[in-house]
Amino acid sequence: MADPADPFGRSDVAAELALGLLEGEDRAAAQRLRLSDPVFAGEVDAWAARLSPLLAAIPAAEPPAHLWDKVAARIDSGAPPNPEPALIRRLRAWRAGAIFAASIAACLALFILVRPAEDRTKMPMSVSQLAGAEGSATMAVAYDPKAGMLHLSPHSLGGNGKSPELWVIPEDGVPRSLGVMQSAVLAISPDMRPMLTDGATLAITLEDSAGAPHKAPSTAPILTGKITTI
Repeated sequence: MADPADPFGRSDVAAELALGLLEGEDRAAAQRLRLSDPVFAGEVDAWAARLSPLLAAIPAAEPPAHLWDKVAARIDSGAPPNPEPALIRRLRAWRAGAIFAASIAACLALFILVRPAEDRTKMPMSVSQLAGAEGSATMAVAYDPKAGMLHLSPHSLGGNGKSPELWVIPEDGVPRSLGVMQSAVLAISPDMRPMLTDGATLAITLEDSAGAPHKAPSTAPILTGKITTI
């Protein structure tokens, strides 16, 4: 949690509380501050009002009711923990959806911070969930088409002389490099922006740091996901 004693950190805490990103003692401390400080409470309410039109576009990630019945039955039976594969897959899928929603919320918060206030809720925006081979959500991407900026959360990939390179794969199936991911924000060149459309695929590969951006990927992607416009 950011430092609420810092004026800038205070706004960050308000945003994190409004987004539901705080847990445990951090959440309890922020709630206490909200109850005792009307100014901070107003900041939380303001963040909630700013974010609600964008967050409303994210589908809820609720587990099916019968899933918890199965979990409860296994607990009551006293059987050793050996969940059936289908149950594990469903739990992972629900967890992945929840993680993706939180990641997109973080991207949306960054999007709100860097865009002017006059028409945020009217602008189209694209998001993507990038997942690995096992289907666990590991990265969320939010694209601001007006500014031509991609916001990534989280973005810690690479190492050992390799850099994460982001690719867009449009309808023709040919990957085009969007650049190396050196920070949480990636500027998209004007000639590439028309390819970031609904249904196009984003992919990340680990490439040699030298010579980037590359004309084509040299390895299989570690993360992929479809673009959705909201």
